Amino acid sequence: MSDKHGFPIACAALARACQFDRFRQDESRVRQEEARGQFHEALADTPRNTRGRGQARWIIDHADAGCESPGEALVLLALLRAGIEGMTTQEEVHLAGHTYFVDIALPDLKIAIEFDGRIKYGDTVDEVHDSIEAEQRRQRDLERAGWKVIRVRWSDLTLIDEVVAQVLVAIHVKKGH
Repeated sequence: MSDKHGFPIACAALARACQFDRFRQDESRVRQEEARGQFHEALADTPRNTRGRGQARWIIDHADAGCESPGEALVLLALLRAGIEGMTTQEEVHLAGHTYFVDIALPDLKIAIEFDGRIKYGDTVDEVHDSIEAEQRRQRDLERAGWKVIRVRWSDLTLIDEVVAQVLVAIHVKKGH
């Protein structure tokens, strides 16, 4: 199985195994590591020469239960493969009396990577409009607080190298290079 298929599955499996709750992240992250250990135990039962075993180990090591969709997992995978470190998922940010959860964040640099999936916007025209307005307000709040917000859509996944390049540029700008 390719990383593009295996990584989102592993993220979803971890989320399910640890019953990830963004509002109780400390406990969820402890359970995530327990589940990760169980995944490694299951992998250890496979013969050492099993094809894909090393790839499976890497996926288990890097999967994140905070990825709430396959799209978020694919963005995280691309950023990890690019060697970007210090990322968190579902980063809790308190601004202007609101609590926001950033899909993928580089919190030390205040870089937010937001995956815009289709499901979160709603089913009706009114729900979609309300969701878009709320997303725009949220982005303005983050930007006023010094965050660089990078939005990623499903169509961007076909050009994932461009997304990675955009994140790398943001890192360099934030670091002052």
